[in-house]
Amino acid sequence: MKEFEVSRFANFFLIGIDHQKADVSTREKFSLNEEQAQHLIHDYQSAGGDGILVLSTCNRTELYAFANCPRDLIALFCKHSGNSKQDFEPYQNIKQNREAIEHLYRVGSGLESKILGDFEIIGQVKKAYQRSKEQAAHNAFLDRLVNIGVQCSKRVKNETQLSTGAASVAFAAVLQVKEYLKVNPKPSVLLYGMGKMGRTTCENLVNQTGVEDITLINRTEEKAVRLADRFGLKHADLEHLQDSLNRADIVIVATGASVPTVHLKDFQDQKPRLLLDLSMPRNIESSVYQDSNFRVIDVDHLSEIAEESIRNRQSQIPMAEQIINEKIEEFYEWLESRRVAPTLNALRSKMDDWKEKELKSLQKKFPELSLEQAEYFASQMLNRITGQFARQLKNGSNLNNDLRTIHHIFEL
Repeated sequence: MKEFEVSRFANFFLIGIDHQKADVSTREKFSLNEEQAQHLIHDYQSAGGDGILVLSTCNRTELYAFANCPRDLIALFCKHSGNSKQDFEPYQNIKQNREAIEHLYRVGSGLESKILGDFEIIGQVKKAYQRSKEQAAHNAFLDRLVNIGVQCSKRVKNETQLSTGAASVAFAAVLQVKEYLKVNPKPSVLLYGMGKMGRTTCENLVNQTGVEDITLINRTEEKAVRLADRFGLKHADLEHLQDSLNRADIVIVATGASVPTVHLKDFQDQKPRLLLDLSMPRNIESSVYQDSNFRVIDVDHLSEIAEESIRNRQSQIPMAEQIINEKIEEFYEWLESRRVAPTLNALRSKMDDWKEKELKSLQKKFPELSLEQAEYFASQMLNRITGQFARQLKNGSNLNNDLRTIHHIFEL
């Protein structure tokens, strides 16, 4: 018997790449957009495939699917991502059956995220599953697998502190902004610098703080315009930097310059301000740090906050793994119940036939016997027998052999 009776294939696989082995340029080559994912699923179905999940994010592209061996899945993945098998091999991640299931649950629970405890990935898992449903590329196994995976992610989020605190410099900066909002709930914010750090900080500001008055400035104005249009923010050109600095209550500097770009002389008034310097080397002049009107926090301090949060998150890993193991056991209990149910149903049906024959024989031999009493007695005996079989199958060490033995003995 196959391990998974819900598929005509023998095994369930994960194949793909992620941030642990592949850098961003490599991951980009293997990423799949919506159309590519749909075509891949269609080809999988055309070849007889009966259950697949295609997960593609900035940090991973993975297929979870049934197959007899991973070769066909690898070929499918390489074809639709436009790569060769040789391109894939140095970065490949291949897991089978229980390990593949565990990997999906770890991914969905934030344990495999680039930033430990990042739970945004579970939304991508649900989106991938919805795509499979829309293309009828799912089965009972995949339905239950994702359902329990979502429950698992929710439990890890609610029962551990895996996602608490700021695990990145950009997010640590946003937490400082949120603290400032307790004093000034409607500040004017200037974000200067649209590199990777600046873009991430901008997205976190929009999603986490609710601040509406945000102005973006960048040396290359087009980048500021694009990001401002994306989030519905204001932007200004570099010539208006001083005006924007003076208007701002919070200044976040994330430029890549090798010398300071924000100076004390740029500020015409001395109103209290929060300044966050996310640059390395620091891009806010040292004299600003020394001015008592300004609270200036540099990247080193923010990094210390992030590192402390990461240490706290790492301490939560054993608890998260315990929850994942419990959910895997729950999934396998469901899986075994599906494998056992047809045999128990067939066994009960056979015994019901025997019962009917024996009841007719009893009525002839003992006409004074109440049919209702005989029926009740026989049903109770059958319930005890099938119940004992069910317990034995659940607790047995070799389910396949036990099922084969029952089929052989009772000629099912």
